Amino acid sequence: MSEQQDPQQMMQEYQQIQQQMEQVQEFLEQVEQNAEEIDETIDAVQSLEGVEEGSPILARLGSGVLAIAEIKETDQVITNIGGDNFEKRDLESAEEVLEGRKNDLEETREELGSTLQQLQQQMQRLQQQLQKMQMEEQHQQ
Repeated sequence: MSEQQDPQQMMQEYQQIQQQMEQVQEFLEQVEQNAEEIDETIDAVQSLEGVEEGSPILARLGSGVLAIAEIKETDQVITNIGGDNFEKRDLESAEEVLEGRKNDLEETREELGSTLQQLQQQMQRLQQQLQKMQMEEQHQQ
């Protein structure tokens, strides 16, 4: 970007950066929601340690619908390992997988935060250049 750009081009660039920031912020919110969901899942896996086999539980079916179910095994859970593939794991292994996913989300969150900072800096530079151009125009009049 050069200082010889016209104000209209700079405003278009400013709006594009603003849109990018909104997209990054939306994605950041999704990442944070996923991290919260993983925390809840870790808590649920840990809570199985004190449950007796045959105990009733509420099983989530989706869209706010729950079913009353019975625990068959309290020492293993089934985890998604990608796509439509699942694997039976002991509780400790399942927690490790979840912690790994949480760490991946944390890295993504940090990258998104860095991207947001870069976009904000670009916007500030554009604002300063636009203000400078406005002041120069006023002095020429």
